Amino acid sequence: MPNTEPDLAPRLDVVAAIIRDDAGRVLLARRPQHKHQGGRWEFPGGKVEPGEALQHALQRELDEELGLFSLSCRPFMTVDHHYPDLHVRLHFREVSDWHGEPHGREGQAVAWFEVAELGKLEFPAANRPIVKALQLSDQLLILPESLAPDWSARLAAAIASGVGLVYLRGLEKAPQFLRQAVELCHQAGALALLRNDLSLLSRCGADGLHLSADVAATLTQRPDVGLLSVACHNEEELEIAGRLRADMVTLSPVCHSASHPDAEPLGWQEFARLAVGRPFAVYALGGINKEDLELARGHGARGVAGIRDFFR
Repeated sequence: MPNTEPDLAPRLDVVAAIIRDDAGRVLLARRPQHKHQGGRWEFPGGKVEPGEALQHALQRELDEELGLFSLSCRPFMTVDHHYPDLHVRLHFREVSDWHGEPHGREGQAVAWFEVAELGKLEFPAANRPIVKALQLSDQLLILPESLAPDWSARLAAAIASGVGLVYLRGLEKAPQFLRQAVELCHQAGALALLRNDLSLLSRCGADGLHLSADVAATLTQRPDVGLLSVACHNEEELEIAGRLRADMVTLSPVCHSASHPDAEPLGWQEFARLAVGRPFAVYALGGINKEDLELARGHGARGVAGIRDFFR
């Protein structure tokens, strides 16, 4: 559901932790069988008390549930989930520093999982967008419309520097380079997105589609793809992405951009109003640099996207 409609149901704020060990595994707790959605795995956390700061609530819950002390955390995503009689807003926080040996202090099972294993587990519905988002990168590279002769070396360097998502914009018109680019992404551990063309996707082995807003508006159901991304610029397009059950979107332009100098920027306040609570990962695009990641996270983004600063 959109996060801007009047909400008559009471809202419950919940804070949940994404905790990784040194091997990158994610810590999950299993809901007791006698509880609602019992037996499902979830990210540890709990209810935020009235007037309580999110970080304090997270520290309290981790201590009570797992015997952990959280020293620092940062925003990851915020997801709204609507039950018939309750609106739950889940504030997911990435815990970067913690002490203690996790154990179920309330009798619940606790275990570490590889990120690749998460998709095989059963989660409460409100947790599912985070499961997908954890498999995505902080950085999304959009290829420039015209490629220089050294494009493959620059693409490899971009992935080596931390880019884990690559939108192969324009390469649908250059099949001689497309398969090479997809293979390069896969060899380096990045996911490759194509523009709009489902049949080409299956032929070249890319990981998903990035739909333009106008193409997305013509669809009545989600395409049969592993990863679905949608280009969004306003609330209506975000709602279309939600209807298509998109995994991620780009939301732009946040700031003035050299590639679209006449476009009116959203600004961070409007970006946050549109992004917070969505059931998919939102990437801030338009006048964005890699260094803007923490700023973007603080305004509801999963990550940052761009061309120039990401493809040098």
